[in-house]
Parts: sequence; structure tokens; C-alpha cells
Amino acid sequence: MPFNKPDIRQLSAVGSTVGDVYFPQTELLLPFNGANGATTTSDLSNNNHAVTFVGTSQISTAQSKFGGSSILFDGDSDYVSVTSSTLGSFAASTFTIEFWVYHISLPSDLIYYAINWAGASNGVYLQKNSDHTIGARLLSNTGAITGSTVMTTGRWYHLALSGSDGSYKLFLDGNLEGTHTGSSSTGSNTWHLGAWLYSGNNTLYYPLNGYLDDIRFTSAARYTSAFTPPTTAHLTSAGDVNKQIVINSAADGVAVGTGGINQARIAKAWVNLDGTGTIGINDSYNVSSITDNATGDYTVTFSMAMTDANYAVSCSILNTTYSHSGDPSFRNAMPQKDGYLTSSIRVFSRFVNYSGYGQEDENMVNIIVFGN
Repeated sequence: MPFNKPDIRQLSAVGSTVGDVYFPQTELLLPFNGANGATTTSDLSNNNHAVTFVGTSQISTAQSKFGGSSILFDGDSDYVSVTSSTLGSFAASTFTIEFWVYHISLPSDLIYYAINWAGASNGVYLQKNSDHTIGARLLSNTGAITGSTVMTTGRWYHLALSGSDGSYKLFLDGNLEGTHTGSSSTGSNTWHLGAWLYSGNNTLYYPLNGYLDDIRFTSAARYTSAFTPPTTAHLTSAGDVNKQIVINSAADGVAVGTGGINQARIAKAWVNLDGTGTIGINDSYNVSSITDNATGDYTVTFSMAMTDANYAVSCSILNTTYSHSGDPSFRNAMPQKDGYLTSSIRVFSRFVNYSGYGQEDENMVNIIVFGN
């Protein structure tokens, strides 16, 4: 049987499927689509978490932000729970929690929209305050964020809590409502939506009388400044964004997916910096700033934080102004052992020669970061 070599004309570099660049980091995705009165729903993230409806919580077609339905809570005895060891540590560092809420009534008390509580000093939750503004708490009561915009009944609001270890921001309809500078921590494997069931006395606290729609948890800081809230339902796949080669539907070639520029890059972050004199960035990707700590000592701050600190770093030096020209020397750059943070990496540039060794500012230090 003859075999014809592939024709380059069969290859296409045009992505055809729109996707979410953060979908691989999406931990929970609940669009609450379904028939009126249904008491089951599906998690459309890759985790496919089990979702438990409690009390009279149910899918309703009476209100929806997207998709023709949402989940209805009666403000009395119902909530939704999602239990998973993955979600137990989800909001301990870099994350985004977001959803749409519609209030049927606004009691003078609190309302818990989403809560993970693991004791007096561990927990994250988003809430309505007694004055009808939004609020968030990280590390339970020690990291409070309080908004200023007063909400009303009868309309949809988009809420988002987003950030990474050291800085978290709370948004309402894309507008910044407040910040928390500090840490976050979760520990319970159970998230409650629409109210909180305290296991200590089996009591339901601060229930919602209203609807929630398009709940999404992401292990990435999607929002770092004011933004336009989503205008369509959250995407439920990565599309071409995270696929390098996809057989097309006509089966007459392949398509190379480059729908999202972030995922089309090989490195998570990189920088070419000049450490001599006033430090400068020659070029970079996903790097917001460089801090000159001391001679040959730099901190590279990422624009978008890493998912965790278990990433890999590669460094090199190209120096065209050797200060030890009469003494053969070896130069290299290396990350500091304790300098791995989700928000930054610390790097030293060093020399070794016959006379000794030390740190030295170099005019071209290259740093590449690989990770999630």
C-alpha cells in the first residue's frame, strides 16, 4: 500500500475552539443548568466534584443570569455542600472565588454565600454584611474585607474574591470594594453554598433567600484590578488554548491551537535584566518589577502569581564588561534556596576566580521560570 508523506498544506495554525486559559486551574464550576425543581447538578470542571442539595434547595428557571436556570435558596433551611480534599486546600494561597447572586430579600443579619470554615483561625468566606454591603473573611475573623456599595433586591450582582498570598481583593460587579494584605488559609474539606451548617451544634447560620448562578473556583488570581464582569456563561473547556495539536473535524489535517497567548508560551515567566547601575528590564514576560536587594541580589516579582512555590528556575549570565579581565573567572546566576514564593523569586549573580568569589552586578542576567 503506497504511503504519501504529509503535505504541509494540510497543517493549519488557526485555532477554532474558544476556551478559558485558566480552565486547567478551575477547581469547581457550577452553572446550575437544569430543569425546574431539579435537585442535582454537575460540576463542569475537570474534577467533577459531587454536589449535595440540602433542604429545599433546587434548580429554578424563575431567575438566571445565564443558561435559563440557577439555584434557588429559601432563606430558611437549605444550602448546598461540596466536599473534596482538593477543595480543602484550594484557598490557602492563590485563588479566585466568583459567582452571581440575586436577592429575593435582604435581612438585617448576615448572609453566607460561600464558606469554608475549619476553626477560629482557618477559613474563607464571602458574605453580605448587616448593612447590605459585601464582605469577605480570610483566616476566619482575622482577615476581614468590607465593601461600601449597598446592594438591593431584584437584580444580579457579580462577586469575586481574588489574589495570592500577601494580597487579596474583593470585587462587586468588577469594581474594587476592598483589600486584605496578608495570608489566607482553608482546612475543611467541605464548602457550603447559600448558608453555613456548623457541625458543632448542627445549626444552619445566615441563609440566603435568593439565587446563585455560575459559581467558579480557580487556583489562579483571575482579577487583580477593576474588570468587566462576564457577559456570557463561564466556558467549560480549555478549547484550543491548551491543545498544541488537534485533529480537525474534517480529518484531512491537523490544527495547531494558539487561542490563548499565555498558554502558547513555553515559560511561565522570564526576564532579561540589567543589574548594573539602576536596575533595568531589557525584556520580560509575566514580570511586573525587579527589586535590587544588594550587589548581585535581585527579587523578580511576577505579574500573575504561580499556583504554588514548587516551580523550576533556570538562570544564566552574559556579561560583556568583565571587571576581572586579568583573572579568569566563572560566572553564574542561581535562585536563592528560600527565595521561592508564589509571587516572586530571588536570584543571586556570582563570580568565582583565583582570588576568591563574591556577588557581582551583571549587565545581562537571564531568568526563566517553569511551573503552573
